[in-house]
Amino acid sequence: MVTKAELLKQATHQALIEANKRHLGNSAKEQLQTEAQAIIADIFGSIHWKNTENDPEAPPKILTAWHHRTLNDREPDWHNLSFAKEKLQQAAERYLQASWLHSPELDWLLLNTLVYGDYLTTLDTVRARTMPFSRYESKKSGKTSFRVLAEVWRGALLILKITAWFIIFAAVSPASPIGPLLWIGITGWWLWRKWAIRRKNNTLLNSILSTYGMLNATEQNWPKIHEKLEKSEELGAIWNPTIYPLVEERRRAYLL
Repeated sequence: MVTKAELLKQATHQALIEANKRHLGNSAKEQLQTEAQAIIADIFGSIHWKNTENDPEAPPKILTAWHHRTLNDREPDWHNLSFAKEKLQQAAERYLQASWLHSPELDWLLLNTLVYGDYLTTLDTVRARTMPFSRYESKKSGKTSFRVLAEVWRGALLILKITAWFIIFAAVSPASPIGPLLWIGITGWWLWRKWAIRRKNNTLLNSILSTYGMLNATEQNWPKIHEKLEKSEELGAIWNPTIYPLVEERRRAYLL
């Protein structure tokens, strides 16, 4: 885990060292320190907990620390953790340009948040596309009463679907002996298609999660991470464009 306070202190110190190397004056030195602090502030400022209170004017809770997320964090994070991706990307780009600010802790923080943010985005996209709307909305809300009502509604719809299936089956049976077989075949194809889509999505999500799982420590095997990123991308992952430059730069240094 890293904290905002620790990284601000570290960044200020690194900026001071860099300023002394360049023999900068007091004004330029302060500007460099401000630049370093702004990058840290923007990284943490781009991640916040959504307002779960009844007061709509209550501000979101900005994070002051970040730890590697686990499966136990996934559902609460999916409900309430929000990433301002553009702001985070801009902070990452500024960090990449400031080589004097680079450190294992900041490398880890950026890569961890960027990859996890992409994982949550993919998870949300998959659920939005594959879940019935009522189930998705109720699950996303996190409200038990909403979920119970949604499941009751889904149960009623299931009964209607089963009833409709048998009505159609009974209707096509007298017409031709091929009718029932055709209807069963269509049903089987539809079920297989749903299973295939679910399997593909689970493979993608598991691959991204496996990639993220490698980022649980500040000391990284950069070539292996690069390999995992590429494998997930082949399966359909869409990575933040700053992830590869960060990993590639560290990978080259790792191989030297």
